Amino acid sequence: MNRIKRLRNKGFTFIELLLAVFILSVGISAVLMLYTGSMLSAAAAWDMTVATSNAEHMLEEMQARDSLADIVNTDWPRWAQDQGLNALPKETFGVAFADPKSDPLNIQITVSWQRQLRTNQIILKTRLTK
Repeated sequence: MNRIKRLRNKGFTFIELLLAVFILSVGISAVLMLYTGSMLSAAAAWDMTVATSNAEHMLEEMQARDSLADIVNTDWPRWAQDQGLNALPKETFGVAFADPKSDPLNIQITVSWQRQLRTNQIILKTRLTK
């Protein structure tokens, strides 16, 4: 009789199995959520790097120009498109000059793009003189 009782108590009950499966599924879900968050964060960092690089490329071209008038009179969004800088989804460039006739010239470059129905943008500001 004791032997039959001991054999019966060696396994897990149904409640214990359900609890173990629940704890395991919560742990796996947490790891997957962490992984997904890391992937989204890495994609956002990549987008910021590309946008900043594109704006810096535009600023370097401005520095290479001979005069401030040449910088002010250039259609920079068109120039960026001709150079193939539109690497991000729906990427647009905006260039603004506080006072186009001033020296030094205050320049603001805005790069906007859209990722997963969310609009992102960076703004680079600088002063340039010739």
